[in-house]
Amino acid sequence: MFVDRIHAPTGAARGAPARGGAVAAVVIACAGTLLLSRAAAAPARVPGQSALWGRSHGEIRLDGDGFNVMNVQLVLRSRLRFANPGDDPLDIRIVTRRGRLVKNLLIPAHSHAAWMPVRYGVYVYFNAGTTGFGSVTLMGARQEKIDQPVARKDSSSFPAPAYGVVAVTNAAGGGIALSASHGAMEGAGTGRRTGMPHRAFMNRGPWLEVSGATMTFVPWVLVVRAGQPIHVYNEDSMTHSFYPGKYPVMDEDRDRIRLYRYAFKGFNLAMNGGERSIVFRHAGIHPIVCLIHAAAWKHTYRPYPGYGGYPYVMDAVIVVEPAQAHR
Repeated sequence: MFVDRIHAPTGAARGAPARGGAVAAVVIACAGTLLLSRAAAAPARVPGQSALWGRSHGEIRLDGDGFNVMNVQLVLRSRLRFANPGDDPLDIRIVTRRGRLVKNLLIPAHSHAAWMPVRYGVYVYFNAGTTGFGSVTLMGARQEKIDQPVARKDSSSFPAPAYGVVAVTNAAGGGIALSASHGAMEGAGTGRRTGMPHRAFMNRGPWLEVSGATMTFVPWVLVVRAGQPIHVYNEDSMTHSFYPGKYPVMDEDRDRIRLYRYAFKGFNLAMNGGERSIVFRHAGIHPIVCLIHAAAWKHTYRPYPGYGGYPYVMDAVIVVEPAQAHR
């Protein structure tokens, strides 16, 4: 399965900077992704992505139960601006993909705040009023750890968390350490969860699975090179699907939805061992969602409460760097 090139509409929205100005921003059509870069004589673009300001105007703001932009590609030492349009203070937490706190932004009503990362990496921002990161106890989970945003039980929007992902890269879209493998999940011989036999793909590079214990993708984030094969495995006793996340503003931006639909057709993973290899050909952030157990809604994703009431979305994030390393 390949991701085809996306051609987004061209032209800048009102209020966009002039060519060669202080900020360049890109909204990726297939994933609702905003890219911000520092000032440069010729603003750099990540290969394979087209320039478009879109609705974001370079800032992220809370809109109902979610954020207006869910995925951001940010050039190192650029500033990411957050807006609070509401009447109450907004508490935004920014953490590493493993959940370590990097920044706490307390934004007064009708005000703004900014964050400037100083290290390459994949980060998560979330509304602390409705969302946490990990630390959820599930029946039958066998002590498995959830490394992704989780809705707070006292939230009015439960079980839907409010979050987004930031990939901090260099101007060419690289710089983040690649995922060498799934990690120390599987020992030689058998899997530690269900006695799953060791598979050849476990030794060949990055892979992810659907966990039978937590019904989500593990790991939640993979960083790969464009053209590098990824293996997907379904350990669960239910069928799951593997689709790029739909562009969040589904009802208001039909042109970009049309572009999204032709980007990646997705596939189903059969229960108890269904597997597939995939290749992403173009750099960028590629959010993945199981459309059987989650849905795109306005500016965010929502889990289907009927499928166990899990307080997180069955999704994953694939960050794809250019085929040639740029440091």
